[in-house]
This record gives sequence, C-alpha cells and structure tokens, in this order.
Amino acid sequence: MLLETPRLLLRPFRTGDWAQVHAYARDPETVRLLDWGPCSQEECRERVATAVALAGRPESGVHPMAAIFRATGALVGQAELAVDPQDTLTAALEVVLHRLAWGQGLGTEATRAIVDHGFRSLGIRRILACCRTENVAFYRVLLKAGLRLEEYQQNRRNARGEVADAFICSITREEWLQHLHAS
Repeated sequence: MLLETPRLLLRPFRTGDWAQVHAYARDPETVRLLDWGPCSQEECRERVATAVALAGRPESGVHPMAAIFRATGALVGQAELAVDPQDTLTAALEVVLHRLAWGQGLGTEATRAIVDHGFRSLGIRRILACCRTENVAFYRVLLKAGLRLEEYQQNRRNARGEVADAFICSITREEWLQHLHAS
C-alpha cells in the first residue's frame, strides 16, 4: 500500500527505517503526549520490525506506514490505521510526526490520506482518534481533516498507565462523503 499527498509519501515500513524512527521516537518532547516512548534503539528496531511484519499481513487489520517527506526522502513520522477486532467496521487512527515537521500542515495531509484510504479502500464505516486534551495541535489536525469531537473523557488511562483527560474524535463514512462533496 502506498499513499501520496502533495508533500508526503506514506509507505510500508522497511527494516532499515528504525534509525530514522529513533530520531523522533527518542525525543521526549515529540512523544510527551503519546501512549508510548521515548524509545531506545532496540525498542525502535522492535517497533519497526513489528510494523514490517504487520504490513505483510493485511488480514491483521493494522496498517502502519512510514511518512516520507517527498522533497528530501526523509522519514518524518508515522501513521497507522488499526481496525477494531471487535467491530471490523471501525478503525483507530494515529499520526506521529518528528518535532521538526510540526506546524507545516503535514499532520493534516497524513490524516486526510489515512481517512480517505480507510473509507475508499478498506470498507471502514467509522474512524476514530484519541488525543490527550493537552495535545491541542493534533486535536486541530483532526478537526481540519473532518473528524468531530465525539466525546470528552475524564481520567482516561493510557497504555503507559497514566491518567489524563482525552478527546475522542471520529468521522463516519457518511460524514466523510458530505465533507468531500462540500469541498
């Protein structure tokens, strides 16, 4: 699977990507509001190896992609769409960019591409994303990409075991189609 935006190429991870992933995944500021990280070199190797294995198994329902800045060929982040195993018509979206790529609209490009792919190619009916309330930038990205605030959750426990308030945003296939026709 290969997705293209005006400035990004979203492609399956390759084993050798781990060093470029480590460049942002080790940065405490980049991962501060995520459910994972900072990551050691070994953890990045494992994360990339898992992403490579998942790309070879589309039936897993997890679609991780490396975000490549087309102008330079640099890996600047990652995007993932993961189908809910309990509800195969729903998928969760995650986009992470290197701090050096923030504020350039790349997150919105990647998010829109992932949402479009989920609805056009995967038959998804609903896509959701979760972000901590402090992650105002990603919340804005989600809104620009057509998602809407679905729920405000207080004291949500994340994968690290931390408790924080979170926004749950979503978009349905019908909302996405309306958004397309309004553009």
